[in-house]
Amino acid sequence: MGIASESLNKIVENMSGNAKVDAVFVTNISGKEVDWDMIFQFNLDNEDSFYLKVKGRKAELINGTASDPNIIMTGDNNAIVKICNGKGDFTHAISREQIKVTKG
Repeated sequence: MGIASESLNKIVENMSGNAKVDAVFVTNISGKEVDWDMIFQFNLDNEDSFYLKVKGRKAELINGTASDPNIIMTGDNNAIVKICNGKGDFTHAISREQIKVTKG
């Protein structure tokens, strides 16, 4: 595991079993709750590939490359570390081209 995946994994572990956090993984579409079923692939500099799987209102970080990710993120692993530590955000990382987000 690299520093970005370790930082993100700490957040995922702290989220587990928290009902308020689990509710984040639900979208209201036309009055109906729809659970997220998504995979976010991370292919970052100086890191082995890993992905975040969100399903059944639970998140899991997995080493490797997902076969069919919904979102692919590439770029500076330090940008993800800053985001995980509350010292940055995705909007700025994307606008500064530190992180590139593409559809899987």
